Order: sequence, then C-alpha cells, then structure tokens
Amino acid sequence: MSRRPPRSPSTSWVGPEPEPAPYPGRVRLGQGGRVVLAEAHPGDPPLPPDLALALREWAAVAAAVMSAGGDAQECEQVRRRGQRLAQRIADALGRPVEYVDPVTGSVEVVPTMSREPVPLLRPEPAGPVPWATGLPVAAFFAVFTALADVLLSSAFAEAFGLLWVPANLLVGVGLAPSLWLLRHTPLWRWPALGVAAGLVAAWLVLVLGMLG
Repeated sequence: MSRRPPRSPSTSWVGPEPEPAPYPGRVRLGQGGRVVLAEAHPGDPPLPPDLALALREWAAVAAAVMSAGGDAQECEQVRRRGQRLAQRIADALGRPVEYVDPVTGSVEVVPTMSREPVPLLRPEPAGPVPWATGLPVAAFFAVFTALADVLLSSAFAEAFGLLWVPANLLVGVGLAPSLWLLRHTPLWRWPALGVAAGLVAAWLVLVLGMLG
C-alpha cells in the first residue's frame, strides 16, 4: 500500500491533487512537492513571476524535508518560509489567504499588510529670529570682511593699478552663490549676511578712495 501524506483540515488527500488555480485563497503543499492554490475570487490579479518561482522552490524543499523526516529546526524553517510566501500572496491579491502548515496541518489566516500611506509630519512652526545674537555675529564678519578686502585691494592697486577692480569682482562673483544658498540656514545666515555687507562696504570705501 502506498504511503499517504498527512491530512490537513477540510482537505482530501485521496486520489490525484487538483491542478493549482491561478488565483489562490488557500496555500498548501500537495502531493509530489507542489503548491496547491485554490478558492479563486473574481478580480484577483495573477501572481508575480518571482513569487510563483519562489513557491515552486519552497514546495520542492518542503517535500524533500518532509519525505526525509527532517528535524525540528528544518521543519520550522519550512513553516516560516511558507508563512512568508503566504504573506506575499496575500499582499499580491490584496486580501487574506489561508496557509496550511505542511508540518502540522494547521490552518492559519494570513492577513494583508497595511499599505496606507504614512501621514506626513506637519512642519514645525519657525521660532523667533534671534536678532540679539545674530546681528553681532553679522557685524563682526562685516567689519572683518571689509577690512580684509580694503587692505588687499589697496595692496593690489599699488602693485598692479586698476587690476584690483576685476580681481575684486571675481571675489564677489565667486562668493555670491554660497552666500545666497546660506541665507536660510539658521546658523550660517548671519556670517553670510555679514560677509555680503562687508563686501559692499569695501567697494564703497575703495570707489570713494579712488575718486577722492
């Protein structure tokens, strides 16, 4: 007499197994190492190819473990792998499915994972502008930048004449993008404001000095 596989609830193992349906409602391991999918619902989408391949691989491994009388660890791995695949089937169909444990024959309802969009956090309201600390920082960088620009430009003018003008323009054009990008950064906006004001003040001093 041929040996029959273990029975699972509401599932008959007598005779040949039915062919797998394309839209599963119950996932179990059938005879010959096949995954039996049944109870189709209208409108169920087909399973992705990678999921179908993973089901076939799991069925082959599970059949081999069951036929060889695998130990408790191997049976637990087969059971957990089947649960994960049943979860993927439920997610693909968008509804719960029943998973029949090939080891114990118990039936487990596997729900779909929640796919609701994560609510966006409301932006925190902007706090008060720290003028009391920001303006002194900006003033320091303005004075430092103005003095450095005037001294360097004066030395450049003594050596090369009016070439200080294009040289100073290159400095201003090179710093402008960085200063513009830092205008909204909470910490660095104050040094950026001071450097911008210092460059403008240096230009005024240099132009007035050249005209006078």
